[in-house]
Amino acid sequence: MTEEEEARRLAAALEGQPFQLLTYLSGQLSVLKTQAQMLLGLSSVAITVTGFSGAHMIRAGRPAALLMVVGIAFILAAATICIRSMGVIRWVTQDLDDDLTKTAQVVLTRRNRQQGRLQIASYLVAVGLAAYLAAVALAAMTNA
Repeated sequence: MTEEEEARRLAAALEGQPFQLLTYLSGQLSVLKTQAQMLLGLSSVAITVTGFSGAHMIRAGRPAALLMVVGIAFILAAATICIRSMGVIRWVTQDLDDDLTKTAQVVLTRRNRQQGRLQIASYLVAVGLAAYLAAVALAAMTNA
C-alpha cells in the first residue's frame, strides 16, 4: 500500500476525529524513536565494553583486533544513521495542512523513510555485533 492510499484510509477511518488522527501519526513516530534509542543503547554497550576488553582482543592478534575494529566501525555507522535519522525533530503539527489526508501522507512518508534508515542501522548493528563476538571468541581461544 502506498503512503497516499494509507493516508486516505486513515483519514477515512478517523473522519471527524482530527485529533485522533494526529495522535495516531505521532504514536507511530514515537515507535521509531524507541527503536532508535534501543539501537543506540546496544551501540553504547558495545563501545563501552571495548574500553574494557579491547586490549585483550588486540593482544590476541591481528585477526581478533581486525574483527573488533570492523565490528565497532559497523556499530558506529549504525549509531550515526540513528542519530542523523532521528536527531532532527519535526513535529507532526509542522506538517499540518487543511487537508488532513495530505498531512497524513507527509507524516507517513517521513515515517517510512525513517523506518528504512533504522532498518539499515539494525542490520549494521547485527553485523557489527557478530564481528565483535567473533573477535571475543578468537581472543578467548587465543588466550585460553
